Amino acid sequence: MSGGPGRALGCGCLGLAAALALAVAVGGAGALAGVWAVGATQASGGSADVAGIPPAYLALYQGAAARFAIDWEVLAAVGRVETDHGRNANGCAPNSAGARGPMQFLPATFAHAARLAGLLDPDICDPADAIPAAAAYLASNGAPADWRRALYRYNPADWYPPLVMGWAARYGYGAAGAVVWPLDGRLTQPFGPTGLSLEPPRCWAGRCYAHFHDGIDLAAPLGTPVRAMAAGRVVLAGRVADGAVVVEVDHGAGVLTLYGHLQVRLAVAVGDPVAAGQVIGSEGLTGNTTGPHLHFEVWSAGVPVDPLSVLPARP
Repeated sequence: MSGGPGRALGCGCLGLAAALALAVAVGGAGALAGVWAVGATQASGGSADVAGIPPAYLALYQGAAARFAIDWEVLAAVGRVETDHGRNANGCAPNSAGARGPMQFLPATFAHAARLAGLLDPDICDPADAIPAAAAYLASNGAPADWRRALYRYNPADWYPPLVMGWAARYGYGAAGAVVWPLDGRLTQPFGPTGLSLEPPRCWAGRCYAHFHDGIDLAAPLGTPVRAMAAGRVVLAGRVADGAVVVEVDHGAGVLTLYGHLQVRLAVAVGDPVAAGQVIGSEGLTGNTTGPHLHFEVWSAGVPVDPLSVLPARP
């Protein structure tokens, strides 16, 4: 697969006819250094926004998240969106839908979540019970592998997952400098000139080639989770002309990443903010492909960049 902004995507792995033309006007390959600190790891906050979380709540978020192996920043973001960490809980009086407490549970849902958390004699109004119950409920619905699904199950409104993830980013989830590999898999086709006749021509770095691969291919078992390489916003999520399912993420400063051959059911939608390492979909066989793999591209100012020059070294 080869492609990028204003591209015709096509090769021995993915023959897409591009459905997107994005204008990116700043940077160049050198802009990447200003966008990402290559090799950085996911940060855990420390911002002024984190300082706005009551200390007792922060300890409960972090403890419950550690217990249920989810991200405390997202759990805290749920608390922020629901009641501003208990500040807007209305004395635990039910809201118009009947939800109560600092994490705004319906009583029946809270009873279920409390059982998942193993709580004895739980109190829906007590953050020491409500926060672990929320963590257990989110984990039971797919977190952290699929935060969008878990958050939608928590509050089935289309606006809810993006709002929560926006607050999670403010708390440090998927910090802007973090860069991760998009797939745990083996490299099967590198970036650059190739002898594969289905790859399109391209002039790159002052030379022109008859066939050029605009990204890298990573192979793994069908259905392996695919993750955003860095924080950004989804600008494309769905099928393109030849049937391939693609996600594109805009990272700002003219930098885009593309993830191709995904399965139909995506974990993100256009407009969603994403964090570094957040699952956006899973490896599939959509489009023109000879086997399960992820086609992954990095673009800066409309120019393809070798992803291996951006990704951190593998352990």
